[in-house]
Amino acid sequence: MGKTLSRYKILILVIILIAAAAAGISIYNSNRTALLDKEAYSEMRTAIEDVGESEEGGFADQQALSDFIKQWADSHSLEYKEDKHGNIIFDKPATGRKKNFSPTLIAVSMNYETAVDNARVLAAAAAIAISDVEAGRRTVVFFNDEQGLAKGYKGISKKLISSKTKVIYLDKGSSNYISTGSFQQRFSEVTIPAEREENPCDTAVRISITGIDSGVIGPGINKRPDPISALSSLLSRLKSKSVDCRVAEVSIGNNGNMYPVSLDVTIVLNSYNLSSFTGYIDKRIKAWDKAYRDNYEDLKYEYEIIEDEEAMPETVYTAETTDKLTGILYTVTSGSYKYSDSDAIPEGKEAGEVYGINCLTGLYAADDSIRITVITQGVNDRFTDRIANDNKAAVELYECGYVQTDYTEAFINEKDSLARTFRSTYENVTKNVAADVSLESETDNFFTPCSYLAEKNGKADIIHIRTKNSNAARVANVILCYIKGKGNTSIFK
Repeated sequence: MGKTLSRYKILILVIILIAAAAAGISIYNSNRTALLDKEAYSEMRTAIEDVGESEEGGFADQQALSDFIKQWADSHSLEYKEDKHGNIIFDKPATGRKKNFSPTLIAVSMNYETAVDNARVLAAAAAIAISDVEAGRRTVVFFNDEQGLAKGYKGISKKLISSKTKVIYLDKGSSNYISTGSFQQRFSEVTIPAEREENPCDTAVRISITGIDSGVIGPGINKRPDPISALSSLLSRLKSKSVDCRVAEVSIGNNGNMYPVSLDVTIVLNSYNLSSFTGYIDKRIKAWDKAYRDNYEDLKYEYEIIEDEEAMPETVYTAETTDKLTGILYTVTSGSYKYSDSDAIPEGKEAGEVYGINCLTGLYAADDSIRITVITQGVNDRFTDRIANDNKAAVELYECGYVQTDYTEAFINEKDSLARTFRSTYENVTKNVAADVSLESETDNFFTPCSYLAEKNGKADIIHIRTKNSNAARVANVILCYIKGKGNTSIFK
């Protein structure tokens, strides 16, 4: 009995020692791979979020955001340069024994309108820039992407992206994944010949929509308030009821290559049609309030009736011009397009997934013409052509002009070195900290700045990492581990 008890105690002691050793190894490995300066990360994230919670509700303009990042760098005595395209560049040379390591470039978009929402991604880039990890050449670039115009991406020096450079574009989304491909993007313009005439009606209604936050064009387009779609609904309603009406003035709040943000339109009609039309507007206001109020607290959809003869518009667009505008806005619409079972679906995709996006971004009304700008994105020429050709056919039906004004190729990286090594690093690092966040492999179903980066050097190895807010710090730490190890798994042992 005594010997049995003694053996039992020894067994328990051995188990405890093994567990302690395992825990010690785990802590040791975790410490070896915990490279992120959490304090620096939290400081930057909190500072950006505080701007969002201030009375201004965010950064006033692009310069305010740029100054904010430079002041942060100055406060940490961190060297940087700002190029003529508005990019803020943190460039550190290779250190110690890592001089032969391939250079790494970390890219994030700097856009004052989305900065607060992307606070953790910007903080991740800042923490990577401030780190003193021993590594090859490391460059962190805050790219000037005001209004999604990609000025910084298009203007960045080719010298920063060599054939050996490993490029990681980092942004925020609703899921965590790694991508080596994204959509192409085309810019088109619709031109409606216009004429004006004396106002033949006795009443006018001015409708305005304001308070829409803009955003980068993506597959969630159908869930956003769209002022151009709202205009289409109003005009289509009048046309369906055979109401004699004209557009007097119309303006859309264009926001570059991002979603439009406002509507201001004056429509003239006769007083006997007024109550029916305003009743419809009231219903639309209630529908918008129900659909969007929770996410757009500053949203305002309003109208006023103009009956004073002296306040009425003197001239308006003709019935023919108004009809053409109505017809084109009804047929050329913003939205996403999805694969059907009958499509030749690319490998790795399924029916119901998005293959293209069409977005009407602006409307410019002059006396002799009305121009509508359109951005079309698609997985490849075949599927983008499908959307673009439908746009063109609808426009030509109304005898109006349609021309493609610009084109950017889809991003496709057929190399697997960076993606494979980064995934391996991610798995090793997150395993050590017992994380339960996976990193799937996907192809982006929207356009990304990776296309612009690839244009700088077609031989560079480029990946896109999309991260949820809750995973941003972890991803930043993995990036530092990747930069330090570049495939050397001994740092995880």
